[in-house]
Amino acid sequence: VLLEHRTIDVNLEGENGNTAVIIACTTNNSEALQILLNKGAKPCKSNKWGCFPIHQAAFSGSKECMEIILRFGEEHGYSRQLHINFMNNGKATPLHLAVQNGDLEMIKMCLDNGAQIDPVEKGRCTAIHFAATQGATEIVKLMISSYSGSMDIVNTTDGCHETMLHRASLFDHHELADYLISAGADINKTDSEGRSPLILATASASWNIVNLLLSKGAQVDIKDNFGRNFLHLTVQQPYGLKNLRPEFMQMQQIKELVMDEDNDGCTPLHYACRQGGPGSVNNLLGFNVSIHSKSKDKKSPLHFAASYGRINTCQRLLQDISDTRLLNEGDLHGMTPLHLAAKNGHDKVVQLLLKKGALFLSDHNGWTALHHASMGGYTQTMKVILDTNLKCTDRLDEDGNTALHFAAREGHAKAVALLLSHNADIVLNKQQASFLHLALHNKRKEVVLTIIRSKRWDECLKVFSHNSPGNKCPITEMIEYLPECMKVLLDFCMLHSTEDKSCRDYYIEYNFKYLQCPLEFTKKTPTQDVIYEPLTALNAMVQNNRIELLNHPVCKEYLLMKWLAYGFRAHMMNLGSYCLGLIPMTILVVNIKPGMAFNSTGIINETSDHSEILDTTNSYLIKTCMILVFLSSIFGYCKEAGQIFQQKRNYFMDMSNVFEWIIYTTGIIFVLPLFVEIPAHLQWQCGAIAVYFYWMNFLLYLQRFENCGIFIVMLEVILKTLLRSTVVFVFLLLAFGLSFYILLNLQDPFSSPLLSIIQTFSMMLGDINYRESFLEPYLRNELAHPVLSFAQLVSFTIFVPIVLMNLLIGLAVGDIAEVQKHASLKRIAMQVELHTSLEKKLPLWFLRKVDQKSTIVYPNKPRSGGMLFHVFCFLFCTGEIRQEIPNADKSLEMEILKQKYRKTTCAFVLTLIPVG
Repeated sequence: VLLEHRTIDVNLEGENGNTAVIIACTTNNSEALQILLNKGAKPCKSNKWGCFPIHQAAFSGSKECMEIILRFGEEHGYSRQLHINFMNNGKATPLHLAVQNGDLEMIKMCLDNGAQIDPVEKGRCTAIHFAATQGATEIVKLMISSYSGSMDIVNTTDGCHETMLHRASLFDHHELADYLISAGADINKTDSEGRSPLILATASASWNIVNLLLSKGAQVDIKDNFGRNFLHLTVQQPYGLKNLRPEFMQMQQIKELVMDEDNDGCTPLHYACRQGGPGSVNNLLGFNVSIHSKSKDKKSPLHFAASYGRINTCQRLLQDISDTRLLNEGDLHGMTPLHLAAKNGHDKVVQLLLKKGALFLSDHNGWTALHHASMGGYTQTMKVILDTNLKCTDRLDEDGNTALHFAAREGHAKAVALLLSHNADIVLNKQQASFLHLALHNKRKEVVLTIIRSKRWDECLKVFSHNSPGNKCPITEMIEYLPECMKVLLDFCMLHSTEDKSCRDYYIEYNFKYLQCPLEFTKKTPTQDVIYEPLTALNAMVQNNRIELLNHPVCKEYLLMKWLAYGFRAHMMNLGSYCLGLIPMTILVVNIKPGMAFNSTGIINETSDHSEILDTTNSYLIKTCMILVFLSSIFGYCKEAGQIFQQKRNYFMDMSNVFEWIIYTTGIIFVLPLFVEIPAHLQWQCGAIAVYFYWMNFLLYLQRFENCGIFIVMLEVILKTLLRSTVVFVFLLLAFGLSFYILLNLQDPFSSPLLSIIQTFSMMLGDINYRESFLEPYLRNELAHPVLSFAQLVSFTIFVPIVLMNLLIGLAVGDIAEVQKHASLKRIAMQVELHTSLEKKLPLWFLRKVDQKSTIVYPNKPRSGGMLFHVFCFLFCTGEIRQEIPNADKSLEMEILKQKYRKTTCAFVLTLIPVG
C-alpha cells in the first residue's frame, strides 16, 4: 500500500544509511524484498559501512533473499560470481561475513555461487582464517575442499604472517590443528614476530596443541624475535613443565634448551624464578642447571626471585648453597638480591635473605637496602631491616642522602615516623638540604605534619645551613611551600588553661618561639657572620601573601607584643622629634606675613619712603621657632647620615628619604637669617617648599599607624594610577591648549602657548569659564573663528570633563576597591615593616630586655594600659587590635545548657508519675 503512493522514495535511507532492501535482507523477508525490487528498489545501494544487500543477507543467513538478489543481478547483467565477491568498505566479501556468522549452509551457498576464498579484508585475513580462529573445522574442510586455485591455501598467511595453524594454536582448537597438520600445514612456519605455532600455543597456554605439535615433531629450538624458545615460555605459565607429557621432558632436544639464553641473556631458570613456579624450578634444577648463570645485566636467578617476591623459589635456590657469594652478588647496577627485595617491599624475602647471611652492602649509587625500602615506603620491610641492623639508618649515598631523605621526598609519612622513632640521624646532604627541606620542597603535607607531631620536631627544625641559598630555615620554607602546615604549627603554640572558657581566670598562653629568630642572628657581631632580617617569619608571610597565617591569633599577639614593648614608644618619640621641626615651621609661616624679611631680632618692613620699621612684638617667639627649626634640621641631617651608614644602598631606594633632605635643606635656608642676611624672596620660596614637604611627609609618619595608614595607602595608589595615565592627558592637554592658543589668542589667558596650556589644564578641572572666554567675545564679534571655536569647545567638553575625568574616577574607584579587598594584608604588612625597620635600628641589649618568648592573655579580663594608651588605640589602631580576643563560640555552650534544662524537666516530670 505504501509503495503505491507516488511520493514514497523506495530507496530512502534510514539509520546508518540502511535502505528497505538491506533491512529486508537482515530479517530474511524475501516477500518484501521481491516487492521492493519490483517497485524499482536498488540492490546496489550500500549503507554507511559500504555493505550491500548481499553482504547483509550473507551475514544474517538469509538464503532466500540471497537467491533473489543474485537472480536480480543476473537479470541486470551482473554474474553471480561477480556479485558474490562484492567488497564493503573493510574489503570484506559476503563469504567473510558468512564465516563470521558460522552458517555452514550460507557458506556453502556462497562457495557454490563462485565466492573466492583467497581475498583478504583490511586486516589481511582471508575468510578461511576467520573460520580457523573460530575453530570451525567443518567450515575449514568445506572451504579447503572447494578451493581450486593455485595458492597453498592451508599455509596462506594473514597480515601478521600467521597461518590457520597459528590461529588454531592460539585458541587451542586441537581438532582443527590435527586436521590442518594432516592436510599439509607447516608446523614450523613463523609469523611476523618469529613465533612458530608451538611458541604461540605455549604463550597462550594451549597445552593440547603443544603436546600435539611435539608429538608431530615440531622444532623446539625456534626462537621468537625476543630470543625466547618454547621452554622459556613454558616455565612462565602456571604449573609450567607439569603441563607437558613426561616423555617429552626426556627428549634430548628439550634438555639442551635449559641453558639457552634470550636476547637479554636470561635462561629458562630466570623465567621460572620470575614466575615463581617451584615445580618448574625443581625440574630445571634437576637438569643440573647452574644457579649462578647471569643475564646481560648481571642478574642471577636469585635476583629475579627476590625482585618478584618469590619466597618459595628463594628458599629452593638457597637450599643447597655452601657460601654466600650468590646472596651478595651485585647486578650491573651493584644491586644484590637484598636490594631488589627491599626495593619492591617483599619483607618475607628480605627476612629470609638476612637469615641466610646477606650483607648490608651499597649499590653503585651508594643506596643500601634501607634506602630502597624507604623510597617505596615499605614500612614492614624497613622494620625487618632496622631490627637486624640499626646502624644502617645513617648510611649516606653518593649525594649525602639518608633513608630519611628518601622517605620524606617521596611522601611516605609512616616511613618517616618509623625512622625518627629509631633515632635516625638528621643530617644535611651535599645540597645542604635536610629531609624536612625535601618534604617541604616537594609539598609532602602528611610528612611535614608527621614531623611536627613527632617528639624530635625541635631537633629537625634546627638542622639547616645558614649559608645555603636554596635550603633556608625550615620555618620560612614552610610558609612558602606549605602554609597549611605552618597553621598547624601555630595552633600548637596556643596553650589553653584548664579552666572553663567562661571563667574569669581562663587564659591562653601564646608561644612565639617559631616566629622570632634568635636576636643574635639579627645583628652583626664579631662571632656572627650571618644576619637575618628581624621578624623573618612574618616578613616571609607578607612576601608570600599568606594572609591566613598573618591573621592567626599567635601572629597577632606577637605583633601586639612588639608594639607594646617598643613600637608605641619608639614611634611616638620619632613623631615627637619630627613635630619639633614641623610645629615651629608652621608658627613662623602663620605669624609672619609672606614677602617680608625677618631675622632673630624681628620683622623688617619696608615702607613707601624706604624707611625701615622694626617689629619686636613677637621677636622672642620667632627667634625660638627659628632655633628649633635649625636644630631640628641639623638633627635630621645626622639621622639621615646614620641611616645611610646603616642601610647603605637600600637607603637610596626609598623616596621618602628625598623628602627628608628637601625638608632639612629648605628649612635651614628659611631660618638662615639667624646668622647671615639672605634675599627675602629666596627665604620665602624655601619656606614654602619646606612647609609643604613638612606636612606631606607627616602623612608618611601617620601611614605607620594602622587606622590612618590604610587611607594614605589608598591615596598613594590613586596617585600612581594618575601618573600612569599622564601619557594620555598630556597629549590631550597639548592638543587642546595649542588649538585654543590659535583660536583665542586675543584673550589674555590664551595669549601665549604656555598660558594657553595652563588655562586648558584649569579647564580640565571644570573651570571652563564659558561666559568670559566664549559667549561674551562672540556677542561682541570679537571671536575670530566662532564656528571652529565652539566646535573645539564641544570636543574638549566631551573628551576631557566627561570621558577622561570619568576614566580617572573609575580607575580610582577600582584601585580603592582593590586596596580594601587586600586591606587586611596591607595593614599587617605595614605593621611588620614598621617593626622590622625599628628592630634594625634598636640596640641588641634593648631588644633582649623588652622581647618576650611568650605571653599570657586573659580573654575575660580587660587589657592592661593607661587611659592615654586606650585613647591612642581608638584614634590610630584598627578594631582588631582594640577589641579583646573573643570568647569561644557560644553556640555549643548554649546547646549544652538547653540539654541540661531538658534533662531537668524530664526528671521533674518522671517524679510526678505514680509508681505501680
